[in-house]
Amino acid sequence: MITILKYLFTVRFRKLVSKGDNIAVLLIVLLYLLTAYLVFKNYQYFQNYVLIFFLDVVGYHLQRSDIEILKLRKNYKVVLFLEYFVYSLPFYLVLVFKGEFLLIAGILIFNVFLINLPKSNFKTLKYPFDLFNVYWHINFRKYKLIYLFLFLPILVYIAAEYKNHNLIYFVLLILSLIACAPSFERERVEEIRQNPYTAEKYLWYQLKNTTLNTFYITIPIVIMLCVFQIWEELIFIGFVFIAPLANVILKYLFFRNNLIQQIFFVLFIATSIFLFGFPLIITPFMYKKAIKNLNALKYAEDSN
Repeated sequence: MITILKYLFTVRFRKLVSKGDNIAVLLIVLLYLLTAYLVFKNYQYFQNYVLIFFLDVVGYHLQRSDIEILKLRKNYKVVLFLEYFVYSLPFYLVLVFKGEFLLIAGILIFNVFLINLPKSNFKTLKYPFDLFNVYWHINFRKYKLIYLFLFLPILVYIAAEYKNHNLIYFVLLILSLIACAPSFERERVEEIRQNPYTAEKYLWYQLKNTTLNTFYITIPIVIMLCVFQIWEELIFIGFVFIAPLANVILKYLFFRNNLIQQIFFVLFIATSIFLFGFPLIITPFMYKKAIKNLNALKYAEDSN
């Protein structure tokens, strides 16, 4: 059992970092523990959003391709349950220290439901996304992100029924993170070089693509907010676009290093919350640097 869990975690980390890069793995683990510690110290602020730290397990389970291999073992469901429990253990400890035992039970029951969920195929589903960035289609199919849209309307309904404004903010945050996912993927350098657009125009079209596709995924939630006449939270829909657009710029700012992009993305979100306005000041400098990096990628062959 321990050997299998060790193998599963090794495979999972390899999807984030290169093989044998123990330093990168250590940084990810430390960042994960630091996040749990910050949630613990600021629990009064994060308590309405704590479920977001368990959503990674949902996305990972829905997109993993090794389930059929694990099914060769009779106790594969126990293995999956323990893997997800260990992965989220720092946040379970936060909930334990805060006395949220009912919430812990609910999350564990949901994990059991998730593990027993029959596998569905969404490959034939047509998404309305603009094709300039194909990773919008790829990510929604690969990571089964469409599943999340089955839960978000329910959360909006609960928020309207119990007048829980924080739950609406949580839904908007989830939408924003979904829109960020395609920007963590990378096209090949050859694709950038062969594209006829200049670096500035290429980046502009990437930003335009992200804006348009983010608008598409917000439409169902906007309609529900209008139906339930939740006008105050509706004005915050614009904030959904900030993180995805910033992540596009960060992608080309750190095109050669996905891990650094992820770290700076977390810092960008954190400073947006605690130092509101500061990220907007540095965004023009990030934009110019991203264009410069795109130029370096596009014309690298000419300098050789």
